[in-house]
Amino acid sequence: MSSSQPKRRANADGSSSASARRHQQPNQRQDAASATHQAQSITSALLRTKNMMSQEIDRVTTLNTTIHDDGALLAGAKEEHAGMGGTMKGARSMMRKLGRQDVRDAIILRCAIIFYWVVVAYVLWSRIKVPFLP
Repeated sequence: MSSSQPKRRANADGSSSASARRHQQPNQRQDAASATHQAQSITSALLRTKNMMSQEIDRVTTLNTTIHDDGALLAGAKEEHAGMGGTMKGARSMMRKLGRQDVRDAIILRCAIIFYWVVVAYVLWSRIKVPFLP
């Protein structure tokens, strides 16, 4: 029995290899078709990735330009602010002077009003001799 089994296996292997070859040709065609489909799928995915990366590069370039422009604007504002420091100090000192002058003017005005009423009282006292004034 053992000698007949290898022959059967050989016949079975021979017949199975012929049928395998017949099935292999359509399978190879299906494999080639699926490989082509996969290659097209990968190519389209790579093209989408390339387009997406191109859009991101454009967006980043625009963003970089905007940041650069804003930085230049801020630098200009900083320089202007630094230049205004001396002007602001001068304006602050002038405001202090004006405040002191305002206080002086208020004191002088009050003294002038008091002097006016003292003169009016003296004139009334010397001319009319008002009894309530000594």
